[in-house]
Amino acid sequence: MKMAFATLKMRQKIIVVVGISVFLVWVVVVAVAMSGMQKIYDKKIDRIIGQTVEQTSKYVSSELQNILNLVHYSVLDDRMQTALRLDVNNNPAVYAQAQSAIAPILTQLQIQNAFIESTGLVLKGELFLGSNYPISYDTNYLVERAEQSRLVYWADEPILNASTRHLVLPIVVRVPSGDFSSANEAYMLINIDADILFSYIHRLEENLECSLVLHNKNNVIYGDTQLFENRFGKDYITNDTEIAINDWYIACIMERKVLYADRNQAMINIIIISLVVMSMCMLLAVYVAKTIAKPITALRETTQQIEQGNFAVRVNFTARDEIGDLGRSFNAMSQKVQEYISMLEKEKQQVEYMEEQKRKAEMRTLQAQINPHFLYNTLDSLYWYSLSGRKQEIGYIVEHLSAMLRIGLSKGSETILVEKEISHVESYLKIQKIIFSDKFDYTLFYQPEVLRYTVIKILLQPLVENSLNHGLKDMVQGGKIDISVTIQDDYMVFSVTDNGCGFGNVTPKPYREFSGYALKNIQERLRLHYGETARLNIADQEDKKTVVTIYIPLSKM
Repeated sequence: MKMAFATLKMRQKIIVVVGISVFLVWVVVVAVAMSGMQKIYDKKIDRIIGQTVEQTSKYVSSELQNILNLVHYSVLDDRMQTALRLDVNNNPAVYAQAQSAIAPILTQLQIQNAFIESTGLVLKGELFLGSNYPISYDTNYLVERAEQSRLVYWADEPILNASTRHLVLPIVVRVPSGDFSSANEAYMLINIDADILFSYIHRLEENLECSLVLHNKNNVIYGDTQLFENRFGKDYITNDTEIAINDWYIACIMERKVLYADRNQAMINIIIISLVVMSMCMLLAVYVAKTIAKPITALRETTQQIEQGNFAVRVNFTARDEIGDLGRSFNAMSQKVQEYISMLEKEKQQVEYMEEQKRKAEMRTLQAQINPHFLYNTLDSLYWYSLSGRKQEIGYIVEHLSAMLRIGLSKGSETILVEKEISHVESYLKIQKIIFSDKFDYTLFYQPEVLRYTVIKILLQPLVENSLNHGLKDMVQGGKIDISVTIQDDYMVFSVTDNGCGFGNVTPKPYREFSGYALKNIQERLRLHYGETARLNIADQEDKKTVVTIYIPLSKM
C-alpha cells in the first residue's frame, strides 16, 4: 500500500485526503444529531413523568374528595342531625342516646371507603366513635387546628393510632350543629389509613422507577426528606404537582444517572464505535498527510539550511510524483550553487587575506614613522641637558617620556581611550614646555563625555609637534597652542590651534589636498581605520591663527 500510494499523483492524493475529511464531517454531523436526540429525549421524559404524576394526583384527589362527600352525606342524615342537637354534657343517658345514633353512621362511613381507617365525632367536647377500634391519640390539638382553619384541617404528618397499630392521616371537618353557633359546632374526625395510601404511592414509585414525595411544601408526609430538600440539584429531575382537594403536593424526583442509564449506555456504545472508526480514519489521514507533507517538510528544512549557508545538504526523494521530480531538480541546483559559492569563497578569502595584510603593514609602517621621529628630537634635547648638568629637567623629561611611551605602546593595541590620548599629548607638551619654557604656552580643554570613547592612538601629538616645529618656529616667545576635544553633531572633534605663521591664508580644505609628513601620516591612518567619513581640515583665521581639526563619526568609534 505504501509503494502504491507513493506512485499516486498529487491530485490523487488530495482526492483521498478530501474523502477522509468528508467522512470526518459526517461523524460530526452524527454527533450533532445525537445531541438533538438528547434534547428530544429530555422533553419526552418530562412529559411522561408529568402526565403520570398528574394522573396520580387526580386519583388521590378524587379519593380524598370522595371522603369529604361521604362526610357531607352522613351529616345530612336525620339521625345525625337529631344527635347533633342533643345536650350530651354531664348527662349519661343523653350521651348513650347520641352514641347509639352516631355510631352506625360513622361505621357506615368507614365501610364505604377503603382509605378510611377509623372515624369519630367530637360533639361539645365529647368524642363518639364509629367502630370497635378506639382513637388512641390526643384529638384536642386537631380540633383546635380545625377551629383555626374554620373549614377542614388536613394533618401535615402521619400519626400512629396505637389501638390499630396503623399510621393515620387525620382529617378534621367542621360540622355546624344545633343553632349553628360556634358553641354548638361539632367536628367530624376521619383517619385516612396512611399505610394504604403510602402503599399505593410506593407501587407507583416502582412502576415509574422514581422517588415520590407527598408534602405540603413545609413538611414531608411521605418520602425521603433529604432527597426532597435536594430535589432542585443538578443531579435530579423533579416534577411537582398539586393535589386539588387540599394543599398537598406530589413530587416525582428522579436521579439523572438512573433516568438516563440506558440511554447513556447506548450513547457510550455509539461513541465507542464512532471513536474506533474515527481512529482508523485518523490513522489513514495521518499516513496520507505524512506521505504528502514529509517530502515537502524535508525540502523546506533543506532550503532553510541552504539559506543559513550549508550548501552541502541534499534531499532524498524516491517517489515518482511531482514532488520527487522537484527534489531531484533541487539537488542538482544545490550542487551547482555549492560549486559556485565554493569558488567565490576561495576568491574572497584570498582578497580579504591580501587586504588585511596590506592594512596591517600600512598601520605598522605609519606608526613606526611617528615614534622614531619624536624620539629623535627628545633624545637630542636630553643629550644637551646632560652636558649642562640639568638633572632635574632630565628627570622630568624622562618621567613624561616614559608615560608617553607606555601609552604609545598600549600592549600592541591600535586604539586607546580618548582619555589616554589626551594624557599622551599632555605629557608631550610638558616635555616641550621644559625644553622651550618661554617660547609658548598651551591650554587643554575636553568635555567629560569624550573620555569613554576609543580612538586610534597618537593623533594629537603629531599635530602639536607640527605647530611647534612649523607654526611657531620663528617665535622666541609669545607662542600659544590651544587643544580641545569635543562632541559636535555626532562627530568627535579634535582641534589644535596656534598663533604662528600660518599656511598663507588658505581656505579650509579636506586632508587629501595637503602635503607634509605629519599631516599625510594622520590622513592615511584615518582613512585606513575609519574610511572616507573621517576628515582632517586646516584653516588660517584672520588673526594669523592656524586651526587643524580632525572629525571622526561617533558611530565609528
